[in-house]
Amino acid sequence: MRRLTLVLLLLTAFLPRPAAAWNDAGHMTIAAVAYQNLTPEVRTRVDALLRRHPDFAKLEEGLAADDPSFGLKVFMKASTWPDAIRKDPRFFDDLKADAPATPLLPGFPDMKIHKIWHYRDEGISFDGTATRPPDAVNALTQIVALRSALGDPAVPASVRAYDLSWLEHLVGDVHQPLHAVSRFSALHPDGDHGGNEFHLDDPADPKMSLHWFWDTALTADPDPQKVSALAKSLAGEYTRDDRDLGPGTDAQATVLAWLGESAGLARYVIYTVGEERAQAPFLKAPDAYRTLANQIARHRAAVAGYRLAALINDRLH
Repeated sequence: MRRLTLVLLLLTAFLPRPAAAWNDAGHMTIAAVAYQNLTPEVRTRVDALLRRHPDFAKLEEGLAADDPSFGLKVFMKASTWPDAIRKDPRFFDDLKADAPATPLLPGFPDMKIHKIWHYRDEGISFDGTATRPPDAVNALTQIVALRSALGDPAVPASVRAYDLSWLEHLVGDVHQPLHAVSRFSALHPDGDHGGNEFHLDDPADPKMSLHWFWDTALTADPDPQKVSALAKSLAGEYTRDDRDLGPGTDAQATVLAWLGESAGLARYVIYTVGEERAQAPFLKAPDAYRTLANQIARHRAAVAGYRLAALINDRLH
C-alpha cells in the first residue's frame, strides 16, 4: 500500500466513529472507477436503469448510441447531473422561501435542486468560537434513504434512476473533505460553509475559495477519454477499500465513517494551508500544499469509486 494511504489510514484511525463536491471531472472520475468495478450483471442493470432516468435525454446528449463506451459515459454524466440542475430553470431552489415551485415533469419525484443534500457540515473551531450541529437533512440522511430506495422494486424505475444519479454524486461529495465540515471562527462566526468563505489568491481565478481549490484538486479536464484513463490509473495505484456498503453493513454507521475520514482530513490537513486573511491580498496556497492536495484527492476519488461500486453491486445484484 502506498505511503499516502498509510498516512491517511493512521490519520483517520483515531477519529471519533459514529457518535461540494468535486468539479464535473472529479465526479466523472469517481463514477468511472465505480463503473469499472461493477459486476457484469449489475453493469447491465445500471445501463438499463439509467435509460429510465426522467432526464435521460440530457444524459445521452452528445453521445453516439453505437459508442462502445456509451453506458460508461452516461453513467459518468449522471454523476454530474445533481450539480447541472442548479442552473436549470425547470428546477427551483427549495431553500428559498420566495422561490416559486416549478411544474412537476413526468418521472421526477420533485423539481427541487436539493442544495442541502450535498454536504453534512460538522462544526469545527480552532479558536473557541461556538459551533452548530449539521442540518437535520444532509448527505448522510440522503445516501441512506436513496440507497434503500435503489434496491426496492416497488419504487418506480424512473425514481430509482433519479436516485442512482444522486447516489453517484453524493458518495463522491462526502469524500471531498470540505463537504464534511464548516469551520467556525472569529472571522466566520456563522461558519465558513465548507471553506466557501475562505478566499485564496489565484491569478487564474480571482474568486478562488479553499472549497473550490479542493473541488479541483484532482483534475480540471472533464474529457471522457482522459477521465477514463485517470480512473484506470487510480485503480492501479490504490487497492479496493473494505469499508464499503456491501451486504449486511450498517449504512448509517458506514457513511458516518466516510464523513469522519473527510472531517479528519479537513481538520488536520486542509486548514493547514496557512492563516486566513479577511481581505486582499489573500493567502496563496504553497506549492507543497498543492502537491499534497492532488495526492489526497487521487486517494479519495479512488476510495469513493470503490465504495460506490460496492453500494450499487449490493443493491442491484
